[in-house]
Amino acid sequence: MLPFLALLAATMVWFLLPMIPAMRELIRPTDIAPLEVVDRSSGYVAYFARNFRSYLEKQMAALPAEAQAGDYLGKLPDGTQFIRVHKSADGLAHETEVGTQNRLVVLDTPLTLPGSELFLMEVYARATLIGGPNAVYRAIYAERDLGLGESSKVLRWAHAGGTLGVSSHSVLRGRATSDKRVVLGQNVVFERIGAPVISVARENEPPPPPPSSPREFRLPKGSTRVGDHMRVHGDLEIPEGVRFLSSLVVTGTLRIGMGTIVEGSVKAHRDVELADEAQVRGAVVARRRVMVGAAAWIGGPVIAEERIRLGRDVVVGGPGMPATVSAPEVELANGATVYGQINAPMGGRTF
Repeated sequence: MLPFLALLAATMVWFLLPMIPAMRELIRPTDIAPLEVVDRSSGYVAYFARNFRSYLEKQMAALPAEAQAGDYLGKLPDGTQFIRVHKSADGLAHETEVGTQNRLVVLDTPLTLPGSELFLMEVYARATLIGGPNAVYRAIYAERDLGLGESSKVLRWAHAGGTLGVSSHSVLRGRATSDKRVVLGQNVVFERIGAPVISVARENEPPPPPPSSPREFRLPKGSTRVGDHMRVHGDLEIPEGVRFLSSLVVTGTLRIGMGTIVEGSVKAHRDVELADEAQVRGAVVARRRVMVGAAAWIGGPVIAEERIRLGRDVVVGGPGMPATVSAPEVELANGATVYGQINAPMGGRTF
């Protein structure tokens, strides 16, 4: 038996050898930055909208001359039924008297809808479109500004070349994007939003530098340096009104006091809590939750495995500093502003 047991042990060690780094990282993590995700559409949230525009331009170009100008009701070359509104919205109003539009809709004129429409196919607006309350859209592409009325629903995606305004109690499924900005009302439910700037009710910018440099905070004894960051075992509370000059990994919960500035990135194996007016110049990563107080600023991405809550007037990123807020659940208070993308696959909301 001894030779067999020795051979078995050697074989087990041989198979487990490549897993030693992963097991060591699982037991005593040392990472500070989130993993890079390679995805062709991860950084291009307007992916579906752009594809739809390209498809429709090719189909419209192949239409006969009489369909290229004026109102038109017919089929695209691929057989898709559509209606084109060029001069007046009367034709569209007639088609939607019963509240349902089962054609692809092309709008060449600025239009304000009365509300309660149900669009079973895509809407393509070449001019500004203002939707009415209680409308349901499968998908919308607007070349200019797009406004969604109160209690509207978008089932797949919405994109605006200008400002995308979303009124209160609306629901955005899939992707909502803009080339300029997205402004959200109260009690809006969303999943994925991308724009140069995303805000709730009002837009904010990163705070100016403090008039004087706060005193430096020194970590408790037992903290160790690992690579380019400091590592603290257990929970850590950084007091208010100080400055920490490095990146930081905490194996418990990290609390950052009011007005405190962290020059690097932070990561906690439990929660990260930022008090009012606290600042983190880099990324904030948590294995559980990230809770951010009023008027705080985070310069880099914010990532949590459970939940993120951005309080009143919180800013993530900045002009020329795109960032990502990503967690299964994301909550945004009035004035919360994100320069970049918000990903909330389990549901995000404004409050």
